[in-house]
Amino acid sequence: MQERRKFGPLGWNTAPEFSSGDFACALQTLHMFLSGATTVVPGQGPGASIPWEALTYVTGQINYGGRVTDDNDRRLLMCILGQYYQPAVR
Repeated sequence: MQERRKFGPLGWNTAPEFSSGDFACALQTLHMFLSGATTVVPGQGPGASIPWEALTYVTGQINYGGRVTDDNDRRLLMCILGQYYQPAVR
């Protein structure tokens, strides 16, 4: 534990330093996915052609994932994104 002190507060429950650039990139990714999914699938509502899993992965693992240093934090981030990136939030 003493050796861990020199690295500072990294890991679980540590606020990552997300920047406005990270947010802008996530918004651009969201816009790209939503504008690319204009197809309406017969028998299903609008938004059925949006690749929700891919959108969640790209935003969570690629856009923000590099700033998250702990597996539990990454898991939490993906769970939070999963609550918002789904067809029910239309």
